[in-house]
Amino acid sequence: MPHLIIEYAKNLEDRISVAALVSSAQEAMNRSGLFASHTIKTRASAYDQFIAGDQGDSFIHAEIRILQGRSAREREALSSAVFNCLCQFADGVPAVSVEVREMDASCYSKRVPF
Repeated sequence: MPHLIIEYAKNLEDRISVAALVSSAQEAMNRSGLFASHTIKTRASAYDQFIAGDQGDSFIHAEIRILQGRSAREREALSSAVFNCLCQFADGVPAVSVEVREMDASCYSKRVPF
């Protein structure tokens, strides 16, 4: 916890380093100061088939899932930090977005190392 899930148009793989994007986004989450670095889980998933508006030949979207308890200001700052990070990789990408979602702790289960 937290989870950073980056979705992107597969055609971007010819233009950007997805590994660098994931690493940079992970670091943006870490710099927020809201989480212990060892708890941040970041991953990326490419989409071959998508429609991104009338002129969208590509997109990058990040969903940040966190447990409840952060203030609106903290969530906004987190969203902004990750958004700014994504934009560094998004030259020519018409659609870049970030969403922060709060998870209900009573419905979240996880296995941790012994």
